[in-house]
Amino acid sequence: MSSRRTFIKQSGVALSYMLGGTHILMTPAAAREREIALQVFSKTEVLTLEALANAIVPGASKAGICHFLDYHLAQDAEDCLLMIKYMGLANQAYPDFYQDGIENARLHAVNRFGKSWAELNPSDSTILLDEMATDSVAMWKGAPASFFLFVLRSDAADLVYGTEEGFAKIGVPYAAHIAPKSSW
Repeated sequence: MSSRRTFIKQSGVALSYMLGGTHILMTPAAAREREIALQVFSKTEVLTLEALANAIVPGASKAGICHFLDYHLAQDAEDCLLMIKYMGLANQAYPDFYQDGIENARLHAVNRFGKSWAELNPSDSTILLDEMATDSVAMWKGAPASFFLFVLRSDAADLVYGTEEGFAKIGVPYAAHIAPKSSW
């Protein structure tokens, strides 16, 4: 069984997709670019998730956050390597956790500003994120907004910054316990 960190370190965040009867490894960014079909998220969820994740961790959308999350949510629960696995939530509830959080965030943007997350300016996004972080969203249902925000931020940060290239983006020396044999 793999751990989240082992997967990220060893794969550079590569996912396996079946295309034309062949397994192909590609990054979530490549899967997004190639428009690989998603198994869990709807188009509406993708629009909200990409804008929300990008507001939390700039670059998450381009890095393929929807494909990254969707891939792991479509796996058997024991193979899921998302942060939610380590938070004590029942395995079968992983997709519902993300989908409920995305829907709550979508509704919060519409109720607060009359716009979708994709239409918000950075200032309005910051206001919504602050309200989520402090659980100040009156109509939020299910897991607390701050918890959803924490989990999504962790997943997005792992995707964007959890590789050797990601460390370089923020000017931090990469010091893997076991260095990869080749560049990711």
